[in-house]
Formats: sequence, structure tokens, C-alpha cells
Amino acid sequence: MNEDVMVVETALLRPHFTSPLIRDATAILDLIDARHRFIPRPIAEVSPQYRQIIPYVVIRHGDDYFILKRTPKQNEARLHHKLSLGVGGHINPGHSVMDGLRKELDEEVRIEGPYQLQFVGILNDDSTEVARVHLGVVYVLDVTLKRVAIVETEKMTGEWMSRAAMRDARSAMESWSEIIYDEFIAPSS
Repeated sequence: MNEDVMVVETALLRPHFTSPLIRDATAILDLIDARHRFIPRPIAEVSPQYRQIIPYVVIRHGDDYFILKRTPKQNEARLHHKLSLGVGGHINPGHSVMDGLRKELDEEVRIEGPYQLQFVGILNDDSTEVARVHLGVVYVLDVTLKRVAIVETEKMTGEWMSRAAMRDARSAMESWSEIIYDEFIAPSS
């Protein structure tokens, strides 16, 4: 965890926190672009006055979603054994949000075939200690083929899950994935 990560002051963002998944997020994206800075990750992880900006990509094929399960080898102990709907991670100096998104996709998964990427919204969650210091920039990545594989197999596993099966798996999800399920996936059922 000896790295600098992109953050924005929570006080600047808070007036825009209108729901857990903010769809009309132009003002927040503009704030991230104009007012971000980089601080050491160990400080950011325990400082709720900052939100670490995390690209968070949900991989979808029709009504099936690629679900990740974090292992104890993954850095963030607070998320071990939790199911995640999103691929993502911290943004380091010299990278924009989209650069960080591409870097995380390349590091965590291998996707065969063409895909489309679409912005969903900003994920804001104050329900857990880990969530209070992060802000998700959520995208959905629609793949044409179900050929997605985990690259960091020591840190996570992955499998396809139907929208219907996710309802039963919701209680095993990290809080961000619960929000994505509740606000983005379940209403489409």
C-alpha cells in the first residue's frame, strides 16, 4: 500500500450526495477532474475527509453478470470473501479516471472480444468504514462473448451469475455491490 492515490475532499463532494447511486453526476465528475489530488494511500484509507476515487466496472452479458469473490490474498482485508459486481481500484499519479479504469481492467481481468463501456453513475456509500473513504465512478461493460477470465487468480475468483441468482447472493456482497444490485440491476428485473 505504499502508493499515492487520487482523492477529492469529501466536503466538496457532499453537497452532491443525493442518493447511493447518483445518475446525474456531471457536477461530481467535473469536481473530480478539477479538484483531485494525490496523497499516500495509508493516510487516505483512514481519512474520511477525503474520498478515494475508484473506477468500478460492472461486466455484463445480457442478463448475466461477472461476479468476483475476493480471497485473503487481496490487499483490502475488510473485503475478504465478499462478492463484488465491480472490477476496480485506485488511481495513481499521472492517470485520469479513464486511465485508471483501463489499468484496473488490464490488471484484474482478460476480456476476449469486443465490448461497450457506458457510464452508470457515482456510487456514494457511508455504511461501512471502507466505503466512507471511497467514491465509485461506475461503468457497465457489455461484452459480446462470455470470455472473461481473472488475471490475479491469487487475489480473486470469478464466475457468471444470472440476475435471478444474484437476488439470493445479495447478502454475501460487499456494500457497493449491494447498492449496484438494488439501484441498477434489480429495478430492471
